[in-house]
This record gives sequence, structure tokens and C-alpha cells, in this order.
Amino acid sequence: MNRRGKRKIYPVFLPNAGCKTRCVFCNQIIMTGETIPNIAELESIDFSNVDEIAFYGGTFTGLNKDAMKRLLMISPDIPKRISTRPDSIDEETIALLKDWNVQVIELGIESLDDGVLECSKRGYKAEEALKTIEHLKDEFEIIAHLMIGLPNDTRQKDIRTVQLLLDSGIRVFRIHPTLVFKNTELEDMYRDGLYTPLNLVDAIDTVAEMVALIECNNGQVTRLGYHVPQSQMEYLIAGPYHDAFGDVVRSTLIRKIIEELHIKKVTYSTKYKPWFYAHGNAGLLVERQEIEDVDNSDVLLFDELSYAQSLELLINRLERNPRIEVI
Repeated sequence: MNRRGKRKIYPVFLPNAGCKTRCVFCNQIIMTGETIPNIAELESIDFSNVDEIAFYGGTFTGLNKDAMKRLLMISPDIPKRISTRPDSIDEETIALLKDWNVQVIELGIESLDDGVLECSKRGYKAEEALKTIEHLKDEFEIIAHLMIGLPNDTRQKDIRTVQLLLDSGIRVFRIHPTLVFKNTELEDMYRDGLYTPLNLVDAIDTVAEMVALIECNNGQVTRLGYHVPQSQMEYLIAGPYHDAFGDVVRSTLIRKIIEELHIKKVTYSTKYKPWFYAHGNAGLLVERQEIEDVDNSDVLLFDELSYAQSLELLINRLERNPRIEVI
């Protein structure tokens, strides 16, 4: 299984900064509890033990050029990552990002279905997002952010979005279920009966299939689900929230492989043990062999099948399930 190395990332949150529009689901100050930091204070921090400075939240490339430069000039030798939208990057901005050591762009794509994008008030179409990826992918590492359960969304649309992104060359993803927070347009839609959030079981099931498709194609999923700080839980109105969403998805995917492929024996490195025992998997009727982690060993076998081979067979099985349309 492909896993990214751990890096010391210093996060700087810029909630809603640079955003020209407000998506129906978004109120980042309420969602994160963060506020825009004082730049002078950031400039005084010693970043010598940091591998990367990350500017999260908002639309970094929607800031004016002077604000972008001032932020990127902080410890200029340290690589930067930014988060932004597909419709807020032009050639001049790309040149600026390259000049100031931006190496990773986290791109809030959310969906590649035009109906979902319109209902969520994203302000762009799928074609524009794919063109932006084409312009960026040779210069930066792109991490695609996706959301499931947006207005007008379906499981089939989520799977198709993943496939289109894989076809475009994207290999790193973050996937989040849509949650309803206070003081958002989505809250109004929910209370007026115009929006129904996914239930937790369906959200986990859908994301497990998306992860299978991504990792079957040598992709990586670096984050699953939101972390809502305890101080902000009072603002969470509805939606498929679980404080261990990613772990539940992983356990569900393991269970799908074992049950759908009729696996008799699993062999795994110790670091994967929770996936085989937590969240309902302890009772699975399968022989288990645990291998101690030595020299970063990465063992994950299903009978004699590798993890990737198992995912490929699982995807083929799901394609034949009429409940799912894997494009």
C-alpha cells in the first residue's frame, strides 16, 4: 500500500480569505474555530524545524498579489503549500507561486458534476476544473479535495468524479462527507426540507468504494473526513460525522474485500492491525497472521493477493453490482 512520508507541516488557517463567493456548505470560521492570523506575528516565528508551511482555508490565490507575496516570503527557503479553487488561478499567479517555492496545491474540486457544482454554488464547471489541473500538474503536486453528499449528488457521480480525476493524472486525494453547519445556506436548505444529508452508513460505504478505486490505480488518500474541534461541535447541525471517520472507512474497505472475495487468510503488518479488529471487524471469520513492523515493513495480503490486486478484483465485483455505476 502506498503511504506518504510524515512531514512537519506548520498549518496557517485563512478562513474564507480570498473567497469571492460563498458556497452553500461553507462557513470556515464556525467550522474550524480559526480566525485569520496576524501576519507580523507569523513573520516572527522560528520555522527552522518545519518541513513545510501550509496555508489552509479560503482561496489563497484569491488574495491580492501583495498579500500573497507577503505570506509566501515568510521563511522563503521552506517549501509552501496552498489551498485554492480551480477558477482562481491564472498564468501570472502560477508564475508567482513557482517563484516563491510553492510545491503543493490543494485544489478544492469537490465534484466534477456540473449539476452538483451549480447547486453548491461553486461558481465553475467541471471543464474549467479539468483545464486548471492540466495547467498545474506539471509544475506542482496537486491534492484534490472532494466532497460527497452535496446537493444533487449521488454515489454514481462521486465515483465518476474520481475516475475523471484519475484520468487527468491526479493521484493524491482528500475526501470529506458534507456536513451541515450553522449560519450556512445549507442549514437553511436543510431546515426548509430542500436538502437531506447522507446517513453515516451510506457515506462510509461510498467513500470506501472511492478509496478502492483510487488506490487500485496507485493513488493515495491522505485524509478522510473532517475533524470538528470540540469547541465547534455545537455548530454542527446534521450530516454523517464520525470522529474516526477515516478509520471506519478503512475497516469497511477491509471487510468488503474479505467478504466479497471470500478471503480465508489475511497477513498484515502490525500497523494495519486496527483495520482488521476495529469497527465490527473483530468477528470476521478469517485467519489472521500479524507480522511485526521491521524496517518499515509494509505487508498487506489477502490469501495470496496483494492489496492492489484485491482492490482490482473488488472494483470488478462492484462494477457488476447494479446498485453502483463505476464509470
